[in-house]
Amino acid sequence: MFYIFHGPDDFSAAEEVARRKAELGDPASASLNITELDGKTLSLGELTRHARAIPFLSPRRLVIVYRYLSRIGDEKNAHVLEQLADLLHSLPATTDLIFVETTDLKASHPILKLGQRIKGCVRHFGAPPRERLPAWIENRVRQKGGQIEYRAVLALANVVGDDLRALNNELDKLTLYVGNARPITLADVELLCPYTADSETFAMANAIGRRDARTALDQLHRRLEEGQHPLQILGGIAAQFRGLLEVKSMAAAGLTPAQIARKKGWRSDYAAKMRLQEARNFSQERLLRIFDLLLATDRAIKTGELDQTLALDTLISRLCDPAARENA
Repeated sequence: MFYIFHGPDDFSAAEEVARRKAELGDPASASLNITELDGKTLSLGELTRHARAIPFLSPRRLVIVYRYLSRIGDEKNAHVLEQLADLLHSLPATTDLIFVETTDLKASHPILKLGQRIKGCVRHFGAPPRERLPAWIENRVRQKGGQIEYRAVLALANVVGDDLRALNNELDKLTLYVGNARPITLADVELLCPYTADSETFAMANAIGRRDARTALDQLHRRLEEGQHPLQILGGIAAQFRGLLEVKSMAAAGLTPAQIARKKGWRSDYAAKMRLQEARNFSQERLLRIFDLLLATDRAIKTGELDQTLALDTLISRLCDPAARENA
């Protein structure tokens, strides 16, 4: 039997290949009947030799070929495609041959069309739509024996996106960190998954919204240690709060998250939902006062009134001070 796994979700395809390998039994003995081939340099003769080989002390063998069909899928390889089709028609019953392609094969590909006539032969591994990412994340955490808060789910979906391999790596890190003794929280994601400068700034704004000075200062000093200029950091903080004020104003005007996302040019409404959720930590009046503090900090840094790091430390402390509600 032959199989075609194609599509951009190479992580899920790799998991399916791993499952097929595991079906052969003990890894030590199964490895004698597993052959993996790089299709970039593979000849049809070599593929034929491996596909027709007899299993060693086992009823079946598994041959996995990577990136071969996409390489030979054009008219100039018509003769090779015909010979490959003949091989697939005469494949030994003891061989499972899997073609793995990390892109979508064209619908006109002769081998894809051949496979589509056989039930269960073709599997398409497309990245899940962004609206399904939260469900994927929650299910993945359950598989790892853990739990995760929904705000943390949305943060991961927004920051990491539909790269399932990267998402799984982050979830491995997070579940190990909490030891499945408690649910993964948004604070855990902010601490361990600073994927981009934007996400770090968002995490800092989020911590300020919770008046969590320790986390906000940790985010600040991490970025300073990475060599980012204080004024660049200050500009990023200002941009985040400007964005919160903007989505808050849009929501007050009656726009839905989907409409806000379209106006902002975001691919989905998840970023809008996250920012709206974060914006609930701030009244419009408080956001305007924050801009006054940001302007004062910018002036203090540029005039040399305060040391740059001290100015940012002071800003974060004032923004997070519970007793300073009327001044921050």
